Amino acid sequence: MNKIIIQKYCLILTDLFSIFCGYYLATGIVNHVNVSVVHTFNLHHWSWVKLLDVMVFVVFFWQKQLYFKRRPNWEEVRIIYKVLLLIALINVPVLFFKHLGETTNLMLFCTFWLLLLVLIPMFRSITKLTLFNMGIWQRNLYIVGVDENAVVGYELLTASNLLGYEVIGFIDLTNKTSKVLVNERNVPVIKFEELMVQSKNSEILVCLDGQNLASHLKLINSLQTYFLSVMILPQLDGLPLYGVEVNHFFGNEQLLLRLESNLSSRFNRVVKRIFDVILSMILLPFLLFLGLIISLLILLEDRGKPFFVQQRIGKHGKLFGCIKFRTMHCDAEQILEHWRNHEDPIYLEYVANNYKLPNDPRVTKIGRFLRKTSLDELPQIINVLIGQMSLVGPRPLLSGELSDYTDGEFYYTQVTPGITGLWQISGRSKTSFTDRARLDSWYIKNWSLWYDVVILIKTIVVVLRRDGAY
Repeated sequence: MNKIIIQKYCLILTDLFSIFCGYYLATGIVNHVNVSVVHTFNLHHWSWVKLLDVMVFVVFFWQKQLYFKRRPNWEEVRIIYKVLLLIALINVPVLFFKHLGETTNLMLFCTFWLLLLVLIPMFRSITKLTLFNMGIWQRNLYIVGVDENAVVGYELLTASNLLGYEVIGFIDLTNKTSKVLVNERNVPVIKFEELMVQSKNSEILVCLDGQNLASHLKLINSLQTYFLSVMILPQLDGLPLYGVEVNHFFGNEQLLLRLESNLSSRFNRVVKRIFDVILSMILLPFLLFLGLIISLLILLEDRGKPFFVQQRIGKHGKLFGCIKFRTMHCDAEQILEHWRNHEDPIYLEYVANNYKLPNDPRVTKIGRFLRKTSLDELPQIINVLIGQMSLVGPRPLLSGELSDYTDGEFYYTQVTPGITGLWQISGRSKTSFTDRARLDSWYIKNWSLWYDVVILIKTIVVVLRRDGAY
């Protein structure tokens, strides 16, 4: 049987299994919470789990090409969530007209759909990885181009086994290159004539600059006849591309790209602020309890205030007091001043390493743990509630660091800094200050509420791994 057919039907069966598990678990959870009304596990219990609803579910997923197209994992999850929200909203009127006033049915409904948000992405990932290990999920990929942009395309599409792309080779239209070195692997360069013979059940990625792309339009158009899909990786570095609006002109082959600076929209800023406040209030009771324990541990090791307030640059370049748990000894500032005045080599290392030291002698034992787990940042929830910071955003800069941000300085001062951000989940202290500025600028230009959710989830993973912090 064709691998593509197997892939499609395995994903369909996985989604149906997720629905079955979601209903089974939701029934069990509601019965456990509310013992007065027992729900029997019955696939005809609600209209929205009957055959018609299941078919609608699969049709919606099919229409979004979730059974064929390969997308980055978080982008696929975003599309899945949009579809689930739409189907859930369609079922809301049925629930209230048929079971009006029945609280337990509402609880079962909400529990079922919340479980699907977890189960569908999770089971889909498990299925894809299982198929990958069986050699079924892989899909051949050819890359047109041999320059830096082609290498970037290779790295993007082979970064995760969930995508399943296996690069067979590069295509050099100038016939001047025999191989391309990528991550210490020599990837062969294939002649274009050989490519057409091997194209069955494969995809192709075109990575050409504007001039070469224009001169090979006829060739690129012909590729659609031979390959499952033709992808193009344009060189548009530095532009805010998330949510870009593509406009077509009738009878014309030109495209008009309308760029949006999402955080310049008052509505988006209000949405982000509401998200910050609601999530902060939900987390506050737990954080207060945890904060009391951490404060006590700091006091037991090193007598002094458990909190440390440092002036940082916020929105519009205004200074604010950024609150952290104190991780250094009380005389840390005097030690730093001594290093600076005596031009101690350790100070030069401190400056060169983005104002951090891997084994800073000023840090206390509990402070080292707090830094490693990023728990020292927890008091900044107060900064978030009073509007000086956001849950997600560029990390607040010291006054002396802003000038080193170069082009990113303009973007940084347009937003409120965050407790966590793209830099924290991308290596943090392992990355350079230039990388930090680039990541922060990318986040600001391409902001979306979904990216905030993804960054918060990834932050939890990074904190648990204790990755990149010291």
